[in-house]
Amino acid sequence: MAKMILAMLRMRRGEKIAPILSVRQRMLLVAVLGVSLLCYLVVGPGQSIGEAAYRMTWLVLSGVALTIFYSVDHTRQELNMGRSVLVMTLICAQIGLIHAFNNIREMLPWQVTYGQMLLALPYALAPGITSAMLGRRLGVFTALCTSLFGLALMPPDCPRVIMQDFFVISLLAGLISALLCSRVHKREHILYAGFATGAVILVSTIALGCFQDNGLATLRDGFDPTSFLLETLVAFGVSFLVSVFIGGFMPLLESLFNISTHITWLEWADMNHPVLKKLQMTAPGTFHHSLYVQRLAEAAAEAIGADVTRAGVCGLYHDIGKLKNPQYFTENIGNQAISPHNELTPEVSARIIIQHVQDGVDLAREYKLNSRIIAAIREHHGTLSTYFFYRKAMDRYKEEKAKFDAGSIDTCPEEVDKAVFSYKGPIPQTRESGIVSMADAVESAARSLTNPTEQDIRELVEKIFRDRILDGHLQDCQITLGDIEKMKESFLTTLRTMNHNRIAYPKPESEAVSQEAASSASGGTPAAS
Repeated sequence: MAKMILAMLRMRRGEKIAPILSVRQRMLLVAVLGVSLLCYLVVGPGQSIGEAAYRMTWLVLSGVALTIFYSVDHTRQELNMGRSVLVMTLICAQIGLIHAFNNIREMLPWQVTYGQMLLALPYALAPGITSAMLGRRLGVFTALCTSLFGLALMPPDCPRVIMQDFFVISLLAGLISALLCSRVHKREHILYAGFATGAVILVSTIALGCFQDNGLATLRDGFDPTSFLLETLVAFGVSFLVSVFIGGFMPLLESLFNISTHITWLEWADMNHPVLKKLQMTAPGTFHHSLYVQRLAEAAAEAIGADVTRAGVCGLYHDIGKLKNPQYFTENIGNQAISPHNELTPEVSARIIIQHVQDGVDLAREYKLNSRIIAAIREHHGTLSTYFFYRKAMDRYKEEKAKFDAGSIDTCPEEVDKAVFSYKGPIPQTRESGIVSMADAVESAARSLTNPTEQDIRELVEKIFRDRILDGHLQDCQITLGDIEKMKESFLTTLRTMNHNRIAYPKPESEAVSQEAASSASGGTPAAS
């Protein structure tokens, strides 16, 4: 209580405070609230104490089993507070819909058997959304949750065989939905996933109906085309409506929970994005550098099994901070002899160069880019130094120190502070961020080579990786030594294709003759074609 009062007083003074509850405590609170809601749904009016106790026991034991599975699967690394709330909300929403379907069935003017009800349940809702937004592993986990918890909400008079069929169909449909929605590249792919889920539900339900009398009309008393058509329409219709709801509801969830799906990442890769269009017009050299970094990052990510789309998009946006002062970056300077850095001290030049990282972070936040893009912008230089200006400052210090020692000047120069020339970091924290960082370094260094051979490029790549490893630049991004070897080969292959030489085509004979005559008349030699 005292901590809460102190926190409120500090908030009134405008101070930044640490959260009262840790991430784990907040996630536990969400889980407790979710389970409490499920228990409230389970213990409905008119149930006996024994029936309610049985359902709550099933719910608790299922939760324990799922917690063990969740821990073993290491899915916790993908979760934070917002995502925990989303997963629990989706699970509770689907369980609530199953509970509502059971109540609506009893209110309909015509008789609907439990077996027929199995065709109309929205099995794919929670697993599909979770998989599309948070990944396949969490989608599979959600499918297990909804299948186990759904059993606790089946009506007391529901036959045991129906409960078994529900679990099998719910788990199978949820898994199929989770697998198909995990890598949707377009919104319409969700409709394809819904079609496939509907087919699975129909086939599974009919197959189970062939062996058990669960209330289905098909094959129970002989094949009935009308009943078969009706069951088909129900299975595909419900799945179609669920997929349409998922596709339309996901943008709202992305905004509410600050989550970006694979589709959103592809939209950010569109060259018509305002930031990229501005980069192309204001800093064309940086824009083309970013395109090359994108190609290198995508190839390397594919080689080591990282997220190709995220690595490519992060590579595309990693240098957008150069939009603020594009004229101070070498790729945008046409003539290095008249570089604006010639008029600046090394310290000032270094501050301008280093500042592009923070400028990029601010610009990314302004355009509401993903937090992983912002992290890649902040981490792509890590804590490395602007070595060119650091060496320039060291050379100037040595010259002035020599003059001071010789008595030419009266003031002893201050020693060079390397921190002034170093980026603030942190070093890359994810595989994609590490890939972008190395792709940026390799592309920038390779651009400085003149007519490089394959051996030149290989030695350059080896040196960059060796220096980064010795600096500890890659120690926090889960990139192994085996991954590094694959990244080297990927960079070499990509650079080889990017820097290939074109053959020199011979000029037309008439043009060559006229050139030779002009050269002879001027006393020179013909120009090489």
